[in-house]
Amino acid sequence: MQTRTGNIALKPGVCIWMRPGGLYLARHDPENPLGVTYIHFTPKTNPDESVFDEARLPQEYFLVRDPLYYTTVSDKIVHLLRMEGRAVAGNKGAKAGLKQATHLFHALVLDLFSVASEPPGISGVHRALIEKQAAAIFEQPGRVPSVRELARAASVSPDHYGRLFRAINGCAPREWIQRARLQRASQLLRETALSISEIASETGYADVFQFSRLFKRRMGMPPGRWRDGDRKKASG
Repeated sequence: MQTRTGNIALKPGVCIWMRPGGLYLARHDPENPLGVTYIHFTPKTNPDESVFDEARLPQEYFLVRDPLYYTTVSDKIVHLLRMEGRAVAGNKGAKAGLKQATHLFHALVLDLFSVASEPPGISGVHRALIEKQAAAIFEQPGRVPSVRELARAASVSPDHYGRLFRAINGCAPREWIQRARLQRASQLLRETALSISEIASETGYADVFQFSRLFKRRMGMPPGRWRDGDRKKASG
């Protein structure tokens, strides 16, 4: 992707703070598409003043460690704002969505740009390798090596690998894999006509019933209802 400050490689977890007036050009492989979540807003210190001071804005792009979390919260914010838009047309009960969306958005921005302390005792080689592995898992969650194989590639024991992975990414390797699979599944439910069984297989689940149980536990509803809900939002 071309940005104001140079070219970057797009991959799961890349977050871009696009500046007003900037030209951002990107392309991707249609055979392996990237999902994109965005929110357009104007930062302000008070209702009468917009803030576009470059020195006060965060860096233009960076990598988040839990794309599923940020995508889910962003989708919730957008849904609440759409409900608030309908409230103007008469649905006054949905007006409270604007306040909830504002609080969620403030929390999301604070979370995105909070400065995390550097975990001690991690070599640059291990950090670079594990971050590359974590990104690859999100790119192809249906074809993930075992944790033992990932640890072997890093030349450490599986237990030590788990500690390193958690320190770098904030969760255990198996949890990261689960999040990646569910994010890809939710994307496929939204954007394709694949059956539930096909999506389960595509995201690395041998058992469609296990996939459905895990999806419902994490997302709050079965895959079929998730897909139907997205269709209703698209037509609403």
